[in-house]
Amino acid sequence: MSGIGLFIVLITLLTLQAACRGGAPERLASAAMLMATIATVLSNTAMAHAFRSVEWGVLWIDVGLLSGLILIALFADRFWPMWVAALQGFAVASHGAKGIEPQLLPYSYWLVLGKLSYPMIAILCLAIERHQWRKQRGYPESAWSRTAWPDDNPANGNGQSGAIAIRIQTQDRCAQS
Repeated sequence: MSGIGLFIVLITLLTLQAACRGGAPERLASAAMLMATIATVLSNTAMAHAFRSVEWGVLWIDVGLLSGLILIALFADRFWPMWVAALQGFAVASHGAKGIEPQLLPYSYWLVLGKLSYPMIAILCLAIERHQWRKQRGYPESAWSRTAWPDDNPANGNGQSGAIAIRIQTQDRCAQS
């Protein structure tokens, strides 16, 4: 199995694990990573000349993923999204390094872009298991930071902040094992 084939299998399994066992931030991040992987594979068809110059299609996909991960990091009541967004930020910065220094070896450029995703998968996998660990022990947990969504109508009396918030259900999609 090729490296990209293995990665697609890993990210698909991670997305399934997040769908069954993760909270809303884990599900969103894994889905975003899966979509970015598929888009990257579809956009990067000229592998014979790949990584000899800035990969513009991959750059825009990486910027989109970085934006999504930053949004998750800003609003999730978790610490791990900051780490994943930072790793993705490093991948985006590597595109800039290739643009500034075109003589950068294609292997180095490929290595940074291709291999940073594996620690991101590991962090997300640990986050999903940590979510399950907290849930099984009955610890209170909120998927989204309550301070991130200020209540614009304090008279609503529903006890929830964020009348302008995007409501994402945090219930598990799969049966508990």
